[in-house]
Amino acid sequence: MKSIRHILTLVLLCIFSSVSMAADKKTVTTDEPSRQRFLYYFYEAQRLFQHAEYQTAYQLFEFCRYMYPDDPVINLYMGDFFFGFKRPSLAVPYYEMSYKADPKNEHILERLEQAYYYTRNTKKALHIQDLIDQRDGYNYYSALQRYHIYASVGDVKNACKQAERYLKEDPEDVQFLLLRLQALELMKTPQKKLKQAYEQILELDPENLIVMNNYAYFLATHKGDLKIAEDYSRYTIQAQPDNPVFLDTYAWILYLRGETQLAQMYIKQALHISNEQTVPDEVLLHYQIIMNSR
Repeated sequence: MKSIRHILTLVLLCIFSSVSMAADKKTVTTDEPSRQRFLYYFYEAQRLFQHAEYQTAYQLFEFCRYMYPDDPVINLYMGDFFFGFKRPSLAVPYYEMSYKADPKNEHILERLEQAYYYTRNTKKALHIQDLIDQRDGYNYYSALQRYHIYASVGDVKNACKQAERYLKEDPEDVQFLLLRLQALELMKTPQKKLKQAYEQILELDPENLIVMNNYAYFLATHKGDLKIAEDYSRYTIQAQPDNPVFLDTYAWILYLRGETQLAQMYIKQALHISNEQTVPDEVLLHYQIIMNSR
């Protein structure tokens, strides 16, 4: 099998040199025998790619591209090849050539947007999303894409605006309420607005333990009602008694309420459950403060 592949490679090299000369002269052969040869190598490249024989597959795809440099499918495969190996910057030119040859292809548009997203090219990624919206209309998917495009470059303000834009369409969509809350937590949001955001989610999704824990901690650290904070936090550790984050929140609320001994018991438990290499700095700080208190 290896010898056959070596022979195939030698044949390709011979053909490749003649095709390269033709490509330099901008005269690509399109007769039927050439097309049949192209299809053979193209399907063989697909097969090899699926069997993880990437080097030979790449050589065949590259050969096919020299035969038909503007073929959108070939350029799409070349882009997928680099994108699959987490090299989106190398994939972008191939996706762009594929898009230029077939601008209405849904799959190509989505791939190009992904490549722009991973290369942090916000402007071009949003432009592609505009084109997709012109075709499909503004919907949940496009709103989510826009949110993530802004969030990927740390533009929290515009990410939040995208969440709020979709919430005008569906005010009770919990996923977008969570995304909005996530953005609000990173911004200098007035406490009243942030409190309302927490309560709105808990009203729609009363069993969301993560939001419940975060809300309890928010109340505890923003001079809120410690009794309500403790009730929420106690509920989370009853539901997940081995969650170190929930235990840390409960311990900190107990400490703030003056119940030092109970706080020490729970913070010790939180640290014991956590892997020492992954303990957040905030938990370690709470541990030091609570354990040194009298």
